[in-house]
Amino acid sequence: MPSYICETVLRICNIVVSCLALVCIQACHDNKGDDGRTAVQLAKFIRTNDSILGLGSQAISICDSMMAMAPDSQTYYDYYILKGRYYLLSSKPDSAPVFAKQTLAFADKQPTTQRTMGLKAFAYSTEASYYHLLRQKPHEVIRLNTLAYEQILKSDLNYYAPEITANLADAYISVDDLPAGAKWYRRALFLVDSLDLPGDKKITLYMGLGQIYTSMHDYTSARLYYEMSEHQFDKMKPNMQSYFLNNYGNYFYFTQDYDNALSTFRRLKKHLVDIGSKNTSDMALCQINMADIFLNKDMTDSAMAYVEKAAKFFEDNNVNSGIYYANTIKLGIAIKQRKYNTVKHILKSEDIVDEYSQTLKNIRSKYLRYYYAQTGDYKLAYAELLRNMNQNDSLEHNRKHMKAAEIMMRYTEDTLKLHYQIEINEKVAEVNKSRATIWLFVSIALGLTSIIVSGLITYRKRKMQARMEIQTLRLNNARQRISPHFVFNVLNASIGQSALQKEDALLKLTKLLRASLDMTSKPCVTLREEISFVTEFIELESSILGEGFELNLDLPNEELQSKVMLPSMFIQILVENAIKHGLMRKKGHKRLEVKIKCTDTMTDIQVTDNGPGFDIRVNDNGRSKNGLSIIRHTTAIINHENIGAKKIKFAICNLEDGSGNVCGCMSTLKIPRTIKFI
Repeated sequence: MPSYICETVLRICNIVVSCLALVCIQACHDNKGDDGRTAVQLAKFIRTNDSILGLGSQAISICDSMMAMAPDSQTYYDYYILKGRYYLLSSKPDSAPVFAKQTLAFADKQPTTQRTMGLKAFAYSTEASYYHLLRQKPHEVIRLNTLAYEQILKSDLNYYAPEITANLADAYISVDDLPAGAKWYRRALFLVDSLDLPGDKKITLYMGLGQIYTSMHDYTSARLYYEMSEHQFDKMKPNMQSYFLNNYGNYFYFTQDYDNALSTFRRLKKHLVDIGSKNTSDMALCQINMADIFLNKDMTDSAMAYVEKAAKFFEDNNVNSGIYYANTIKLGIAIKQRKYNTVKHILKSEDIVDEYSQTLKNIRSKYLRYYYAQTGDYKLAYAELLRNMNQNDSLEHNRKHMKAAEIMMRYTEDTLKLHYQIEINEKVAEVNKSRATIWLFVSIALGLTSIIVSGLITYRKRKMQARMEIQTLRLNNARQRISPHFVFNVLNASIGQSALQKEDALLKLTKLLRASLDMTSKPCVTLREEISFVTEFIELESSILGEGFELNLDLPNEELQSKVMLPSMFIQILVENAIKHGLMRKKGHKRLEVKIKCTDTMTDIQVTDNGPGFDIRVNDNGRSKNGLSIIRHTTAIINHENIGAKKIKFAICNLEDGSGNVCGCMSTLKIPRTIKFI
C-alpha cells in the first residue's frame, strides 16, 4: 500500500510555514533588511499562507490582491508561487507547474542573490511535487529536487534545507531506492542539528524513517518511530497530521493488523473532511487504501464503493500508478466473487505505461496467483510466483536492502537509548527489593569510583599537558613560517623598486619588517594592532600597484578594535594574497576592499579584490598558497583546542559578474569572540 504519493506535497506546506517563521525572525531582528518585509507585509503574507494551508475560498483572491499591490517584482513572485502551491494542494493541481516554470524564468533573469536562489528552490520543489503527486517522471522528480536542494543551501532560506532534503529522500523511495532514501533522510536529520533548528522539525523525518523500516519489514523499529511521532501529533500542522495518519495506516496494513489499519484510515478520512480536503489526492489515496483493507476483510461491497471513488480521481488526473492500484483492487474483488470474465476484461483493457513500485507489483501478483489457481491454470500461477520472487529476491534487490539496513544502523541511537533506559529501570526495581544489597554495592562502587576517578584525573592531566605541549610546538612552527614568508614577499616586491624609492620608503620597510617579527611572536593580537600593521603594509605596496589602485576600508571604531582579539597576521596574509596573486596580475583599475564587522559574538572579516580570481590550476599554486596554508594550519590547531565551542571558519571563493565571468576574489574569516587562543 504506497504512501509516497502525497508526502512531498505535504512537506511543501511545511516549507512555506517555515519560510514565514524565518521571515518573522528576521523582521524582528533588523526590522527590514535588503530583501526583508515590513511588519505589515509580513502579517498579510502570513494570513495568505494560513488561508492556503486551509484551502480557504479567499486564498486565490488574496494572492491576486497582494500581487497587484507588490512594490517590486520579487515580492510579486513570492505571492505568485504561493498561488501555484494553492493549486497543487487543491483538486486541480495541473496549474502548479505553470506557476513554477514562470517563477523560475523570472528568477533566471535576475542577478544571482540569496533571495533569488531561494525563489528558484521553491519553484523547482513545486514542479517536482506536481510530478511526484501524479507519480509521473520519477527521475525528473529526483533531478528537480536535487536542484532545489542545491539552491536552498546557497540561499538565505537554508532554514528549509531539511524539508527539501526529505523531499529528495521521498523521491528516491518512490523508485524503490531505499539506500538513497535512507541517506537523504540521514542528511536531513544532520541539517536539523547542524543548523540548530527546533527539535520538532525531526517529527516528519521520524515518519520517513518509519516508512523505510516498514519497507524493509523491520516492523519493530518502524513501530518505535511511529509511536515517537504519535506523541507529537498535536504539535503537527494539519498537512503533516495527514501524512502521519497515512503512513501509520500503511504500517498496520503491512503487519496485517487490518482493524487498526481501517481505524487509522477512517481517522484520516475524517481529518481530511475537517480541513476541507475532500476532493484532493490525499482523499483519493485514503479511499484506495480503505478499499484494499475492506477487500482483505472480505467486505467486497465496501471495497467496490471506495475503489470506484478513488479510481475516478486517478482517471480524471491521469495518475497512472493510482489507476494501476485501483485495477488491482478491482481484480481482487472480481476474483473473490469468481467473476472471471471481469478479470479478463480488466487485464485486457489495461494500458500499463509506467514502472510501478514493487509494493504495487506484489499486491497485483498475489491476486493474479489466486486467479490462476482458481481457474485451474497452476502452471501460470507457478510462473507468476517465480516472477514475483525474482523481482523481490534478485541480487540487486537484496543488495539494496542490505545496504539500506547498514545505513539505517546509524539511526539506532534513539532505540539504544530507550533500551538502556529500560535496563536502568529494571535495575532500579531489583535494587528496591534488597536495600542491604544496594548499600553494599553502593559502598563498593563509591570506593572503586574514587580510585578510578583519581587515576583518570591524573592520567588525563598528564595526557592534556603533553598534548598542549605538542600543540604549542605545532603552532609555534606555523608562526615561525609566517615571518620568513612575509619578509621574502615584501623584499621580493620592493627590491625591484628600491632604486626609485625615497629614503623614507626604506625606513618604512625596516619598520614593517620589525613589526612583523613582533606580531608573529604573539599567538594573538588586537584588531587595532593588526589593522595598523596592514595599513602600513598596503601603503608600502601601493607604490608598486600604481595610480590605478583604489583602497576601501570598512572598519569598526577604534575602541572596539582595541577589544577584539584575533590570530596575528591573518588579515595581512589575506591582503598580501589579494595584492600578489590578484591585483598585480591585473591591468587598469585595481580595487582592494577590507571589510570588518564585529558583533557581540562574532568578528566577520572580508577581503575582496577585483583581480583575475583564485585559480587552483596555476603552476605556482604550491608556492602561492603558502600564506593560506599558514591560516588553515593555525585555524585547525586553534579549533582542535576549542572542543564544543564555535570554530573559526575560513573560505575563499571567486566572484562572478552577471555573465558568469570571474571578476575578483573574496576571502572570508569568521572568528567567534569567545574562542580561546593557545
